[in-house]
Amino acid sequence: MKRITLKDIVIVIQRTLDSMDDRLAGHGEKVAYIMYKLLKCHGGYSDEEILRMITLAVFHDIGVYKIEERDHIVDMDLEIPMNHSVYGYLFIKYFSPLSDLADIVLGHHLYPKDFNDSAKVKIPKEALILNLADSIAVLQLHFNKIDPMLILNKSSNDLLEEHKELFKKACNEYDLIEKIETDTYLNELYEILDKRELSRREIIAYARMLNYAIDFRSESTVVHTITVEEISWQISKMLGLDDYKSTIIKIASMLHDIGKLSIPINILEKKGKLTQEEFEIIKCHTIVGYNILSNMGIDDIRDIATLHHEKLNGTGYPFCLKGDNISKEARIVAVADVLSALIGKRSYKDEFSKDEVISILSNMASNYEIDKDICKLVIENYDYIEKRVKANTKNTLKLYKNLMNEYKELLEYFEKISFILK
Repeated sequence: MKRITLKDIVIVIQRTLDSMDDRLAGHGEKVAYIMYKLLKCHGGYSDEEILRMITLAVFHDIGVYKIEERDHIVDMDLEIPMNHSVYGYLFIKYFSPLSDLADIVLGHHLYPKDFNDSAKVKIPKEALILNLADSIAVLQLHFNKIDPMLILNKSSNDLLEEHKELFKKACNEYDLIEKIETDTYLNELYEILDKRELSRREIIAYARMLNYAIDFRSESTVVHTITVEEISWQISKMLGLDDYKSTIIKIASMLHDIGKLSIPINILEKKGKLTQEEFEIIKCHTIVGYNILSNMGIDDIRDIATLHHEKLNGTGYPFCLKGDNISKEARIVAVADVLSALIGKRSYKDEFSKDEVISILSNMASNYEIDKDICKLVIENYDYIEKRVKANTKNTLKLYKNLMNEYKELLEYFEKISFILK
């Protein structure tokens, strides 16, 4: 496997978030760089602590998957609702390698005025530093320049004096404003992130995090990707593929629908048949995913992940590939994707019976749409694969429901409480 670093992960995360709303293009990376300079000026953090916090800063707004909140995020004149902070907090707490930093995201739209010494909910002071970094980036987003006085003239209710000093120091020592305004900060940020190589376990953890970012928009998408991952893994093992290839397929299967973050939820969850126009929009998720994963030296993962709608007879999409131009690994995920769609409940259909699934798979293999040998293997081991899928999705669905319940409870709770810095 190619050497994969935090830089690679950050680029994928930022491209994925950019695909949701181009108004936020590059916002996470910009906030991460500002956060980096503020933390360096602070002087109280180790290099590893800073690295982890700036990685967190890249996807601090991952909760804006709630489309109704995106306008609030990019509008300076509106009070930012807690919804996306709460969801982002829960998401990072349960599904990211940075779970111990989740409280920073929970409090990143709070201000000094929101805290008092008798409050029970503790928020780390780094949340206010992230708030400052976010505010600076939003200024540049709106005005294409940063007037430092808009930061320095804030009252103590909105910005701690010590954080004003950090901002001034970052401007004087690191030319922070000039680098942000001229977009010359990225190379420096990437250079820092590229020094941190990720283990296989960490790569899978970040891939799963992106997987859940896509899937937790609805229950059916949660089940789908977990099912595709499990089926792909089982097929790989049944075919006798080595651990390296099986792991590549596992990672790719987690990312196979990464482009769906760009698809409106009302289309993804539409009850009833899609119009031709809606279907064309859905089809775009493959090329969006392909672009997100391109030019990173992971073309093998990209091609396995995003070519799952190609058909051996050349009638698939996005590139109308056929025959030997579709790898065995991509064929595995393609079969897994079809099987997952057939056995899963969707907003517009119930799950198919075993006989119906086998009939459909057999017809697709006969029409040279999917690989007949892989299809035969799946049919012969259908009961075992189905058992493994049910066992694997049960825990994930339980976690999904628990998270959504906790999300609602926290929103209600935060309307009644105050916070204390820790």
